[in-house]
Amino acid sequence: MKKLFIDTHSEKITIILQIENKVFRKEASSDRSHSVELVPALESILSECSVSLEEIGEIIVVNGPGSFTGVRLGVTVAKTIAYSYDIPIKTITSLEMYGASSTSKFDVVCINDSKGVYYSFKKDEEYSEPYYKKKSDFEELISSGIYKVLEEKEIDFIKIDAYLRDRLALNPHLVNPVYIKEIDVLK
Repeated sequence: MKKLFIDTHSEKITIILQIENKVFRKEASSDRSHSVELVPALESILSECSVSLEEIGEIIVVNGPGSFTGVRLGVTVAKTIAYSYDIPIKTITSLEMYGASSTSKFDVVCINDSKGVYYSFKKDEEYSEPYYKKKSDFEELISSGIYKVLEEKEIDFIKIDAYLRDRLALNPHLVNPVYIKEIDVLK
């Protein structure tokens, strides 16, 4: 089966195409230009691998938390493809993605942004809902040393795929971004 993975939660766009046991990866730097870079990166990897969208058997999309615009665009593109081509779609949060990719032992997985930290607790291979705190508040939370924090930022698609193996596909209309923090314009 051919699987398509789309991650746009950060400045880096990552598109992964798995064809049987081979994994192909395309990355694009996208400092606030996800709308310009995402579709060409997707078209490029499909073209390089001689794969059409009709051949995709499953889509996995990172639905946040992260860059508001990046997450929104990645989810929208994934939903549109899934709906248009009747392809099963699954979601994974950016925090689960990093946790699933890691071999380290940890209790908290986190992602820093310019003003704070997104984080999720892990217990018995399950992740809590994502949270967001200012950096100083997050540092206070973990300063006790009770929690072992994962700060690795590697993506291992094979491990992500295994993590999602038993997760049910969603109706594309029900796939939504995970927004945690209030956007500045609403403050």
